[in-house]
Amino acid sequence: MKRNSIPWLKKGLILTAVALTWATCSLPATVACDAQAQAAASEDAIAPHADILEWRVKIENGKLYKRLYNTSTMEWVGDWIYVCDYPG
Repeated sequence: MKRNSIPWLKKGLILTAVALTWATCSLPATVACDAQAQAAASEDAIAPHADILEWRVKIENGKLYKRLYNTSTMEWVGDWIYVCDYPG
């Protein structure tokens, strides 16, 4: 009886050692994968926004002009464009 219990004990110890080794080796990989996933998620959260552009108008000598203005950078985009004679 003792001889038969020893091989089962050896198999149990080997299986336990293999299971612990597998669990230990897979844990750092899981943590690394989680860290990479969190880094990718934080990069996706940062998204560039488009500039806010609006048309500005002026009346000069009875003529209507417009020009594009970037409110994000507070800069003019392009030159004044003649639209029409101002009716007022």
